[in-house]
Amino acid sequence: MVLSTSVAYNTQRASLPLSDDQRAQAEDLGRKAQQAGLAGHFGDALRYYYQGQAVMRNVPWTPGLEFASSLQGRLDHALAEPGKQVTVNLTALFSSQHIGQPSPKLKADVLIFPANKDGSRKAGAAESALARDLEIDPAMVPFQTRVTVPETAAGDYALEARLTPGAGSAYVKTLPLHVEALAGAADRLRARIAKDQPQKTRPGFTTAEYALTLYEHADRGEINPNRVNFGDEFAGANAILGELEAGHDPFAAKRGDMRKAYRSGVDGTLQPYRILIPESYKATRPAALVVALHGMGGDENSMFDFYGGQLKREAERLGFVVVCPKGRDTASMYRDSAEQDVMDVIAETRRDYAIDPDRIYLMGHSMGGYGTWSVAMAHPDIFAALGPISGGGDASGMVKIARIPEYVVHGDDDRTVSVTQSRTMVAAGKKAGADITYIEVPGGSHVSVAEPSFAPMLDFFSKHVKAH
Repeated sequence: MVLSTSVAYNTQRASLPLSDDQRAQAEDLGRKAQQAGLAGHFGDALRYYYQGQAVMRNVPWTPGLEFASSLQGRLDHALAEPGKQVTVNLTALFSSQHIGQPSPKLKADVLIFPANKDGSRKAGAAESALARDLEIDPAMVPFQTRVTVPETAAGDYALEARLTPGAGSAYVKTLPLHVEALAGAADRLRARIAKDQPQKTRPGFTTAEYALTLYEHADRGEINPNRVNFGDEFAGANAILGELEAGHDPFAAKRGDMRKAYRSGVDGTLQPYRILIPESYKATRPAALVVALHGMGGDENSMFDFYGGQLKREAERLGFVVVCPKGRDTASMYRDSAEQDVMDVIAETRRDYAIDPDRIYLMGHSMGGYGTWSVAMAHPDIFAALGPISGGGDASGMVKIARIPEYVVHGDDDRTVSVTQSRTMVAAGKKAGADITYIEVPGGSHVSVAEPSFAPMLDFFSKHVKAH
């Protein structure tokens, strides 16, 4: 949470029109937040970041706003059935630092409205109040209240807690909520998986199991429940189990975009990944493999579903297999177990498909750009070429990957990850003797440079095989 908040904070500081005094305060609070985070005082770090955001918005940092900012919202069930109750939990992430000024009680309303997949309100959608004029006492936090989902509700919603810290506008906590009768289908799938345990070592079984894991993650609010079609997920899982029960490999003849999962050797959890098998793929002719790493806040779906679908189109054009690991957490920076996730997905893909070991490529955007460099430095004998976009890393490690050709992209108007990050990495790589093609896009932002780079980057990959 601190890491992702810091990225948003620095982006705002670089983008908003600030006075000299606002900029100085924001920089000072940012430094304090960074120091607190490095010391492991994560609540203090968040408080400094939220105070800095108030400064940049020219909003007074009052005890009431500080208390409202500290509250993190969570539902006991983010997957709800029509007419059922859910519990709204509000927990303080940090304590007040207003000396001699106790935090006031807050007034809260809880509302619900139809939402789009990204959490925004659907155009023209009306909101309904589930609770009004609740009182939140700082001395009684954590705070809980039960609300009833309307009987007529079905689909994607946002549940909003509007906190009013005295006079002024409300401070809003928005929580995604999906309303659908799913418990029965989940129970039936769970029973079928238990019955089919003898199949658990066969490829495909873990992918069927993951439909339930996804359901459980969404119910706990660990992923946005509105981004998943659970009817399709359960139907797909049952189809896989049917193929296994008939003695077939459920993926042997499939081509195109697929969602799969495996059981991690790190901790035994089921971990997802997305894979594209091009129509031209033949098991008798080993294919090139591109490993694509998502940015912060994303997941295994991001590289395929965003960027206008360009990565899939370019991979099909060249006949490349593409895999997109989840990277464990949305802000992992591909370190530790998240790094192992990347290597495990490569191993899974090489087990199930004919992959040319001399044509395995690694690319990524933003956090995935950082991960491209760090994973390659940790495993320099695996990759034939690299493609970090809008990223950065440890320049001292460039000597470890000096033999790997790189196609590096960054915009010079990137306000999230400074272009100096790539410039430093490229300079260190060239000093070490690396073959680097560096594309610095004039006026390019953090996001705008990614999609146009996919075609030339994959063309660059196609010209390189691993050096021995």
